[in-house]
Amino acid sequence: MAPDKQKLTGRTNGRFSKGHSGNPHGRPPMLAPELRQRLSEATPQIIEKVVEKALQGDLAAAKIILDRTAPIPKQSCAQITIPNLAGSDSSLADKAGAVLSSIASGTCPADVGATLIQSIGAMAKIIEIDELYRRISALEAVS
Repeated sequence: MAPDKQKLTGRTNGRFSKGHSGNPHGRPPMLAPELRQRLSEATPQIIEKVVEKALQGDLAAAKIILDRTAPIPKQSCAQITIPNLAGSDSSLADKAGAVLSSIASGTCPADVGATLIQSIGAMAKIIEIDELYRRISALEAVS
């Protein structure tokens, strides 16, 4: 550990000793009640000024207004059907292929397809861990 870090913490293990804070200046001050009151009173005028600037063509002001009043909706997915995805007789590679085919044909949005592919990958890891657990249990039973 560097000597300056040891001097700061008072210990060689990197932890702060009693009486040595990691935040020596404390919590930053909150807004004074007077300032909070002034901001609250000025809010209507500020909003009016931003709207005025936006109407004059100021794109930054327009973005502020649009972000607050008409945010971009989060992606919501309608129910989609992907052939060969739910069948238990197909392999994980077949399922991933079905998702990719569905994305390529346009029947599945790319972001939903990416989530499905990640889910298939997670399922593969779970199956792998489960198989290893069974093999280890079988070996321990023989010993």
